[in-house]
Amino acid sequence: MPERSPGYQKGLAFMARKGMVPLTEDPVTLDAPFLSVFFKGKELCARCGSCTGVCPSAAIRVGENFYPELDTEKCVACGLCSDVCPGSSIQYADLAEQVFGERFIDKGFDGWVENTYVGYSTDNTIRKGGAGGGVVTGLLYHLLKTGQVDGCLVTRMNHEKPWLGEPFIASTYEEICESQGSRYSIIPVNALWAQLRDRPGKFAAAILPCQIHAFRKLQKCDPELASKITVVIGLFCGGSLEPDLTTEMLMVRGLKRSDITNFKFRGGDWPGQMQAVLKDGRVKPLHYSNYKDGAYNYFTSLYMPERCQTCLDGSSEFSDISVSDAWTRDENGEYKFKEHSRILVRTRIGAEVLQHATEMNDLVIHDVTKDPSYKTHKMQTRRKGSLVPVRVDRWKRAGRKVPSYDRQMPDDVTWKERITERLSSAMLRAGKFKPFRILVMGFLTSKLAIPLIKIRLFLKKRKYQKRSAAKKKTS
Repeated sequence: MPERSPGYQKGLAFMARKGMVPLTEDPVTLDAPFLSVFFKGKELCARCGSCTGVCPSAAIRVGENFYPELDTEKCVACGLCSDVCPGSSIQYADLAEQVFGERFIDKGFDGWVENTYVGYSTDNTIRKGGAGGGVVTGLLYHLLKTGQVDGCLVTRMNHEKPWLGEPFIASTYEEICESQGSRYSIIPVNALWAQLRDRPGKFAAAILPCQIHAFRKLQKCDPELASKITVVIGLFCGGSLEPDLTTEMLMVRGLKRSDITNFKFRGGDWPGQMQAVLKDGRVKPLHYSNYKDGAYNYFTSLYMPERCQTCLDGSSEFSDISVSDAWTRDENGEYKFKEHSRILVRTRIGAEVLQHATEMNDLVIHDVTKDPSYKTHKMQTRRKGSLVPVRVDRWKRAGRKVPSYDRQMPDDVTWKERITERLSSAMLRAGKFKPFRILVMGFLTSKLAIPLIKIRLFLKKRKYQKRSAAKKKTS
């Protein structure tokens, strides 16, 4: 093949070591069949960064809005970007057999779970800075300080562009603390794989379902690189948000990007709210509700990317440990565990990590395995478990591009669920138009939304009161 750039030669050397041969010797084009799904149509691209991270010749980089960009002159036609891409096809039975040693397609929204806990970090800084008790950060720091890993693949807000999230490898307590809190915007964490090739050590990763799907694929096609990541902590996900959310929210609230030094998705007291940290140190709330009773729950209807709209995995089913907020309430509607996270242990690795962290008093946990109220999140179960399969089936019949799954739409879908999916899809479609997004966001973040929030809270309280009354009546 012709002499090209050093990156191209490095890619060829990589393929030679692996016993691979280029899939073509012809000049690479953007419609080449061996490229990741984005280059055939961005509708299915999860923007997880996997194609960037796995590319041996650095031919793919993260571009505008975190979509991948290809330098065809550097591409060595290895096909690895397609092999790890989670966008077009996820076969749950294959992943289950690979991770758990048992072949199955569907075990419900929570997936395979060995034990369930709620807990929090004993480090006060980590607990207060985390979204739900600092469990993820606490686990990562435990792995670092005990030498089980040398770094952690995490996210933070970009120092130069604080309205945008970015991935980075944290290797100190200060860096781990910098990664605290939730960031619901798209961030291509798996692009960090490229740094791991030449970096010694073992690593942990705190990543989303689509990024975990890609990692499990990486274990098959490049086990040497995959072996660098020894612990996978999965984050629950109801859908990422487009990067435009932060800049448009700032604009609606009368702020410029140059006015801020940080953007917090869940700042302040638990459960948190979206906040902007100004250059003079002031913290400006960006809406009147908290995270749970507004904000993210509403913005997913406006800013959710198309690929997220067809994702069936909301609980990071193929992680070692999955972590979510512990939203469970008692019969009076009060949270059972404030500032706690729910922890799903899935694998032997996950069980050992959690046990070691609790034995060293880095985490405090309570076993809720036998409590049925901790089995799942009802809202996310409805969204991912019933609405998404209906959407995927409907879009497929309409000729739209959808992922290939071995999970099928349930047979018992009700007319109400079909109508709900249509309405949800209509809102998401309307959200593609900026004037509409700005109008709705302006309302949701203004004082005009306060009555809506109060009505929501009233109905929620009434629901729990009815449930409590019914329970007392039957007992």
